[in-house]
Amino acid sequence: MKYVLTFDVGTTAMKCTLYNELFDVVFFDSSEYDLLTPEAGIAELPAQVYWETFCMSVKKMRSGGINMEQIAAVTFTTQGETLIPIDSSGQALYPAIVWIDSRAKEEARCLREQLGEDEIYRHTGAGELTGAAPVAKLMWLAKHEPKVYEKTEKFLLLEDYFIYRLTGKAVTEMSLLSSAGWFDIRNECYWGEMLEAAKLDEDKLPQICGCGEVAGNITVSAAEETGLSTKTLVTTGAMDQVASAVGAGNIREGMVTETTGTALVVGAYTASPDFENPQRITIYKDYRHGFLYMPFCNTAGIVLKWFRDTLVEELKKEAYLSGQSAYDLIDDLALQSPAGSNGLILLAHFAGKPLPSPCDLAKGVFYGMTLATTKADLARAVLEGIGYMLKEILDTLEMAGVKAEEIRSMGGGAASPLWCEIKSGICGKPIRIMQNKETTSLGAAILGAAAVGICTSVEEGVKRAVHADGPCFFKQEEIYKEKYRTYQALYRALIPVFESEAEGCLHTGL
Repeated sequence: MKYVLTFDVGTTAMKCTLYNELFDVVFFDSSEYDLLTPEAGIAELPAQVYWETFCMSVKKMRSGGINMEQIAAVTFTTQGETLIPIDSSGQALYPAIVWIDSRAKEEARCLREQLGEDEIYRHTGAGELTGAAPVAKLMWLAKHEPKVYEKTEKFLLLEDYFIYRLTGKAVTEMSLLSSAGWFDIRNECYWGEMLEAAKLDEDKLPQICGCGEVAGNITVSAAEETGLSTKTLVTTGAMDQVASAVGAGNIREGMVTETTGTALVVGAYTASPDFENPQRITIYKDYRHGFLYMPFCNTAGIVLKWFRDTLVEELKKEAYLSGQSAYDLIDDLALQSPAGSNGLILLAHFAGKPLPSPCDLAKGVFYGMTLATTKADLARAVLEGIGYMLKEILDTLEMAGVKAEEIRSMGGGAASPLWCEIKSGICGKPIRIMQNKETTSLGAAILGAAAVGICTSVEEGVKRAVHADGPCFFKQEEIYKEKYRTYQALYRALIPVFESEAEGCLHTGL
């Protein structure tokens, strides 16, 4: 029996999953870590914390009696945009600058002005180059930590760091590079003009590989430190959202995945994206030579969490005392309100609004409240507000030529039958739930298995491992057509208000 070992390295937790050749889970472990956030806009973590968390999970797995020599591949799927500079001996020179870190806003602005946003999009697929981009972060290091920058041998992303620690080889893969800012995803190479603008030597960057390729064997020193076998191959994986699309079987045109977690992220495969689209929908490199449209909204599930913690604290207490989920109780509450929430509409843009129709200054708005409005209406309006966001994204994708025949739902939102039903009614599309909820780890396992020959291809691995036989929701509601038009009109009408409010704050010095 051969195994594939995957690590899903998230923002605050790492999931370790061991799969057998049939993609059954043999071992699972999840470990958390706390980010360092000493001031606003800063989010760091010592690289050694990632490594020690990894080693601890391997140790737990070994104690369970797993034969290390039967592990054919180790594969990683990680958050994008986390930057780690290492020296010539492989030591991290600075804490990992985590993807949500926004210290490099000014550097990103300079790059946008120098190269032009349309030109950046045509080369990188980035809908907006922000301070999260590694290219902006390394410019910040060059300015504020020049000694670190000078000593850096390689600038690595998080997946690259693990591969280097295990194999001694500095390699990276295209899906992870897609949000770096220095990768030309159309020509599958480093973008010379961006490197010149950032004053970055290409030699400081790792070798580019595809997703699901063998990087090398585990070294003797890494084997001694971790307990893994030198016979085990380390393979490239994919950025977490790309891996999740693979794990959901989203590998052909016409299928769309949506993940309602903290944010709302949509994935749609395309062989030929439109890099001239004025909406500048974010594009990632897929596991092969295709692409993945990946539009998103900043605030989705986190708005439901806000509602739970702020407006229905009594349900949170009831859930604690009864052993139930507070979110299930919110669903029960929302069921007491009809489709359309008795005229109540939520703009769920609690932290600005990205594409389409972006407005960084947008805020959350409940519209249509009367003396008859109930908490049930508020609860349902929250669920419907995220549904309208999803509908807007799907409409934008369709304008770009992407037709959604079916939506596969993932993330915490997929656990709510009511929410899935509401999204289906608003979008007019069937929504299907995946049997395996850990699609990110599964996608990484499929990539690793294909790389080492456990399955003949990613497509064959998807056929063997992905089972979209969970519940399917499709309930059309005519009232949502009218409410969606109101939702769009309301947002358009409020953009000048959002912008003028910010200008007023500037004028008053607030």
